[in-house]
Amino acid sequence: MGRVACCETYRMAEPRGWQVVATERTLIRVSLTEPIAVIQQAGETDRIISWPDLPIGHLSPHVTVTPASDGAWVLYQPMNSDTGQLPHDTTTALHISPDGQLTPFFDLAHVSHLGTTRHGLWLSPGQWDANVDTAADWLVDRTLLILSADEGVHRMTIDRMPAAVFDDDQAAHLVVYTSAPDALRDDYGGASYTYRFSQIELPAGDLPPTLRITEHQPVPVNEDQIPGRSRDEKLKLDPITTDDPRAAWTLIDLPSDQKKAAIEALCAEFAHLDAYWAAPSGAKTPLSDGLNGTQIDIAEDWPNTRVDVSFAHTYYPEGRLRRTFRVFDNAGRITPAEYASIHLMEDLDTRDLPPITNAHNNILDI
Repeated sequence: MGRVACCETYRMAEPRGWQVVATERTLIRVSLTEPIAVIQQAGETDRIISWPDLPIGHLSPHVTVTPASDGAWVLYQPMNSDTGQLPHDTTTALHISPDGQLTPFFDLAHVSHLGTTRHGLWLSPGQWDANVDTAADWLVDRTLLILSADEGVHRMTIDRMPAAVFDDDQAAHLVVYTSAPDALRDDYGGASYTYRFSQIELPAGDLPPTLRITEHQPVPVNEDQIPGRSRDEKLKLDPITTDDPRAAWTLIDLPSDQKKAAIEALCAEFAHLDAYWAAPSGAKTPLSDGLNGTQIDIAEDWPNTRVDVSFAHTYYPEGRLRRTFRVFDNAGRITPAEYASIHLMEDLDTRDLPPITNAHNNILDI
């Protein structure tokens, strides 16, 4: 491995821009890439708030912004990392009130985001642990976390796998998976699954410590009736412009062993591109037809370290293709790249590549 000149960096597909949350009298614009929000109210000067020192772990976060009647919730969840080499981060939640008050919640472990109601932000701790073919897995007790803007944390146990929560004009609702999904098996050992959902109305006041779904007149619902679950619903973001306010995350203190592990994990993702797939005979074939001569180069120091993966390919026989990855984000957090090699294969196989005329010095950055 060596060092090479600078090149265009490939970005994994995380949403970028501003998400707008409307409350009764204000708009809260929250950045998905920086620790900043703008609070707008008719007749008043925009108010800018930021949280650059908020501790959100050593892994780059996936950011979810959820509207609520009393402001906006921002959820910072660590990007997926299946390798044991990288740290296992917890989730951080932040409530932004219309007057700019920030209420953080830390050390939320692994959680799934369910939505918001008048009670607060709903989270389901733990991994997705229900086997689609085991009915009993879908009918065990699970404890949910409900965070409120007054720093409260309520725990409520339910007897189903949770799917979502939402408010409408009449009440707050909880949606659960009714039971294990229905399986339709084919002649080749495969199966497709149809999920069924039930919805109940939640109490208007305080939530109980335990809630049994069958005691609350559950109503069957289709998935496209659940807010946020319809295939037609897409995340609407305001684009980033040069006039937007900015706020950079504070550089974190990342231990040297984690820096080393992050670089090694990214290099390992591309270490065997020339002999990636194994046939039953034991023969090895490359990640994508026409790929050979892979070279991996490391350049620059933390937090600007990048890994350049270059190779020969029939798409550009006169030169080499190159894909470049930032190992860390601007705050020095690790950016996991699981399945990055598969994404590369898909781009090569579908020829979703820039034109060869973009090549410079016989290198085409892809």
